[in-house]
Amino acid sequence: RIIKASSNPGDLVFDPFCGCATTIEAAHRLGRGWAGCDIAIHAIKRVAKVRLQQRLGLREGRHYAISGIPHSPEGARDLWRRDPYHFQQWCVEEVDGFVTSKRSADGGIDGRIYFEMNRLRRLQNMILEVKGGRSVPISSLRALIGTLETSDAKMAGLILMEELGTRKQRNFMNEIEGAGSIEINGRQYPRVQMLTVAQILRGQRFDTPNVRGRSADGYRQVLLPEA
Repeated sequence: RIIKASSNPGDLVFDPFCGCATTIEAAHRLGRGWAGCDIAIHAIKRVAKVRLQQRLGLREGRHYAISGIPHSPEGARDLWRRDPYHFQQWCVEEVDGFVTSKRSADGGIDGRIYFEMNRLRRLQNMILEVKGGRSVPISSLRALIGTLETSDAKMAGLILMEELGTRKQRNFMNEIEGAGSIEINGRQYPRVQMLTVAQILRGQRFDTPNVRGRSADGYRQVLLPEA
C-alpha cells in the first residue's frame, strides 16, 4: 500500500536498508524499478536467492546485478581492506557456517559449522577461524588447535586469504597432521583442516559430515536435527 500510494509505475524505489527485501518485492510486483542495499552480505545473498530468484523468478546478470560480494580473490581482498569483519562473515557463510555473534574477544572463533554425529540429538560443530592478512604465522594455527582442545568442538577449520609459501605450507600441514583425525559415523576426518579463499571460490569446502543448520533455500536457519 505504501509503494502504491507514494510512487507511480516506472518510478525507481530505493531501499537503503533492504534487509529481507519486502520493499523490493512489492516494488517489482507493482511495476516499479528498484534498488536496495544492506550492510550484511548474508542478507543480500538471501535476498537474491529467496526473494529475487525463487519468489520473483529473476536471474542475476539478466534481470538484476549484485555488487559488493566477492567473486574473485581480488574482490575478497578488497572486502578485507574495506571491512575485515564482513570479510570474516562472508568466508564463514561461504563454507556453510554460522558467524559468531561477538565482534571481538571471541577466542579466535569466527564461526561454526554444525553437523550430526552418531545419531546424537545435539548437533556437533567445527570451529572456524578466518585470517585475512598476507602473512599468517604458524602460531595462529597452533592457537586454533589449542582452542579446539579446550572447547566442545570436534573439529577446527582455518581459512586463509593468501596461499602459503612452500616451506610454510609444509610446516602448517605437519601441525595439521599432528592434530590427528576423528571418527564420525564410521568415517575418519582430519580434526584440523585449512582452506584458502581461492579454494573456497572454486567450490572446495571443509571435509565434514553432512552440514546441518540451514534450510534448503538458505533463508531460514534450523539448528536442531529433525525428529
